[in-house]
Amino acid sequence: MSADERNSPAPFVHQLLAVLATPVDWRVTVDTIIETWIRFGGASAALLISPLGPEQIELVYGRSVSNSPPHLSRSTIDAPFSVLLDQSALIDCIAESGLIGGVNVRVLLWTDLCTAMILQMPEKTSSEHTPEIQEGIAATCRQILSRATNRPVLVPNHSILEAMAEYAAGAGHEINNPLGSIIGQTQLLLKQSRSVEHRQACETIGAQAWRIRDMIGNSMLFARPQIPQKKIFNLVTLLQQTLQPLTQTAASDNIAIKLASTSDEILIEADDSQLGTLLGHLVRNSIDALRSSHTHGTISVTLRDDIAGCVELSVSDDGPGIASAEIRRNLFSPFYSGRSAGRGLGFGLCLVWQIVRLHDGLLLHDSPDRGGTAFHIAFRTTLSARSIQSS
Repeated sequence: MSADERNSPAPFVHQLLAVLATPVDWRVTVDTIIETWIRFGGASAALLISPLGPEQIELVYGRSVSNSPPHLSRSTIDAPFSVLLDQSALIDCIAESGLIGGVNVRVLLWTDLCTAMILQMPEKTSSEHTPEIQEGIAATCRQILSRATNRPVLVPNHSILEAMAEYAAGAGHEINNPLGSIIGQTQLLLKQSRSVEHRQACETIGAQAWRIRDMIGNSMLFARPQIPQKKIFNLVTLLQQTLQPLTQTAASDNIAIKLASTSDEILIEADDSQLGTLLGHLVRNSIDALRSSHTHGTISVTLRDDIAGCVELSVSDDGPGIASAEIRRNLFSPFYSGRSAGRGLGFGLCLVWQIVRLHDGLLLHDSPDRGGTAFHIAFRTTLSARSIQSS
C-alpha cells in the first residue's frame, strides 16, 4: 500500500464505522473523534477536554498536517472539572496552554458527557463543510463518547439512560393500569378473608404489587421529570436541613456525616426540592455501603464556591468502595443495584443524573486514592444583581 493510500480517508472511514458499531477504549474513542473533525469537519485543530478526576483534566490535541494523518498529543493540567461548565473560562484555561487560540474558535460543551471540544476553524472554510455536516459530526461524536469504555472517571451512559426514559414513558401507564386492579382486588380479598394463611398470601401479593408500582413510579419520574421550579436560596441551609434526619439515622450504626463549606451562604438558582432529593440519594447510598460492610466510617459532604461562576458539591465515604468492574459499569443503569436481591430499586443514581442534567450540571464518579467512593457535582451559580435583590 502506498503512502497516499494509507493517508486517504477511506481506511479511516472504516475505522470510524467500527467505532460506531462497537464500544471501544476511551483513548481510541478520543483519537477517532479528533481525527473525524479534522478530516471531515473542516477543523484545522481540535482539542478534547475531559476530567481525569475532580481536580485534573486531560487535553487531547490534534492538528491537521498536509498529506498526513493528524498529529495527536496529550497533556494534563491541574484545574477543577467544573471548568467544563464555563465556555469563557474554558477558553482562557486552554489559551494558557498555548494549544488553541485566536479567531474562529468553536466550543462544544457536552455537560451530560463531562466532555468539551474546542475547534479551531480556518478563516475560509470549504463549501463541503456546511453547518449541516458539522452538526451531523457533532451528533456522531456524542454517540461515540456516550458508549466509550474505560473512561478515566465514570460518567452515566447517556444512550442507555435515554433509551430507558423513552421506554418508561411509553410503558409506565400501560403497566400501572392492570397493577392498580391487582392491588384493588387484593385489598378487597383481605377484607373478606378470615383465614390466616389466605390473608398472608394476599398480603404478600399486595406487597409485591406495591413494589412494582414503586418501580414504575420511579421509572416514570425518571422518564418525565418535573421541570425544575427554580428559585434563589442558600444551598448551605438546604444541605443542613436535608442532612439532619440522615445524620440521626446514620448515628445508630456509628456512621458520622460531616458537612464542610467554604462559606455560610452560597446562593444558587435551582429547584430546592430536587437538590434535596439528589443529596438524600447520594448520602443514603454511602450509608448503605458502610452498613452492609459493617464498617463504622465517615461520610463527607463538601460544598465549595471558591471557583468563579460555579459551585461544587461532593459526597464521599471511606467505605469499601466499588471494586467490581460490573457494578462500576452499571452504576447509573436503571434497576441495577449492587446490593443483595430485594434491597433497593436501583434508581437512586439515575434520578441523581436526571436532576443534574435538568440543571445543566456535571456529574462524575471517582475512586479516591484513600479508598471509598465519591460523587462530584457542579452547577453554574451566575446570578444577576437584579435577581438577587428581588429574592
